[in-house]
Amino acid sequence: MDPSLLPLDVALAAVLARTPPLAVQGIALEDALGRVLARSVLADVDQPAFDRAMMDGLAVRAADCTGHDAVLRQVGEAPAGAPWPGTLGPGECVRIMTGAVVPRGADAVVMVERIEAAAQALGADGPPTWRILDAVGPEQHIARRGAEVRAGAVVVAAGTWLTPARLGVLAAFGAARLDVFRRPRVVVLPTGDEIVAVDAVPGPGQVRDSNRHAITAVLRGAGCEVVQAARVDDRLESVADAIEAAWRDADVVVLSGGVSAGDYDWVARALARVGATVHVHRIAIKPGKPFLFATRPRPDADEVQVAFGLPGNPISSLVCATLLAVPALWRMQGRSDAAWQTVAVPTAHALGPAGPRSEVIAARWSGAGPGAHVARVGTKGSADMAHFALGDVWILRAAGAAAVPEGAPVDVVWWPGPTGA
Repeated sequence: MDPSLLPLDVALAAVLARTPPLAVQGIALEDALGRVLARSVLADVDQPAFDRAMMDGLAVRAADCTGHDAVLRQVGEAPAGAPWPGTLGPGECVRIMTGAVVPRGADAVVMVERIEAAAQALGADGPPTWRILDAVGPEQHIARRGAEVRAGAVVVAAGTWLTPARLGVLAAFGAARLDVFRRPRVVVLPTGDEIVAVDAVPGPGQVRDSNRHAITAVLRGAGCEVVQAARVDDRLESVADAIEAAWRDADVVVLSGGVSAGDYDWVARALARVGATVHVHRIAIKPGKPFLFATRPRPDADEVQVAFGLPGNPISSLVCATLLAVPALWRMQGRSDAAWQTVAVPTAHALGPAGPRSEVIAARWSGAGPGAHVARVGTKGSADMAHFALGDVWILRAAGAAAVPEGAPVDVVWWPGPTGA
């Protein structure tokens, strides 16, 4: 392998080491989906806050139901939200609903499926009586106060990505406002004289601005606020001025094209001109070798500004944005599980020995459970996005990996978060 190329894992570590979390801001709970909690939230009450019935049925004393066919007299009802005020005595029961407060004196709940009406006590107008069909043990179908969470315990920890379920937990403990990490503001900046608008008819040597839309989708999926900038022509001054303008009110600039080593690849030199330091330039991955990563201190805050230089090749651009920019953008939002992972899945096709660089291969996932497998999608070069896009997963092969026979496991990229939850 070319010693000037950084291995993928080394490049990712270098990127993550230089992308600390952004500032913390307070937001309303209803606006927090997809954000990352900056400060842990503690339970303000016990959960449950009272002894709670877990089933519809009867609240009883277990001592009255030690055998089959015990008969109890109903003395009240306890719907959810309206506790029965009395104390249960011997031979008595209370009709109770799921979520209701268990009456004083009761130590078990019998579910409605295991009771049946018995003869009316005191004539037709008397309280109903119920036959209990099974022996009942203490604590049956009761969740005692604090059994789930004690007041003061951490219910959602700092660094946690806020899913719908976690928002529900926070709401249950009164967290109407939350401290979260700020979302990165990202400017997308395509470069190249050959790029024309999507709705234009390309002339000789021209291409439509497709990378912008694929990159934007990746960035929005990573939780970023995305701003579009005009295409930049292939001049050093133009690229430097565009980067400086983008950084005036943005945290990150993502450039497409101009990051290789050709006569018109100005991005690295333009970044140096505006005071940025290039930390990664050229990595050992196929496709995606010309990837670039740079930072500079933010002039008006104790934060860094970040630049990602993505290859102009469409597949290379998508691969680098996904595998290297997304983890960094998650880290900037405070996520503790920022990096992608892999899961081993059998391959439907044999794969030959890997080359000297890590390799990303589009594939289609089929089946479920033990029958799950992936099938490679054939592409005609690293610019063939039309075929690459037919895949719904990516196989990631390590540099120098041995040949893989049909049916053997391969590593498939998996995301522990919005992309893969």
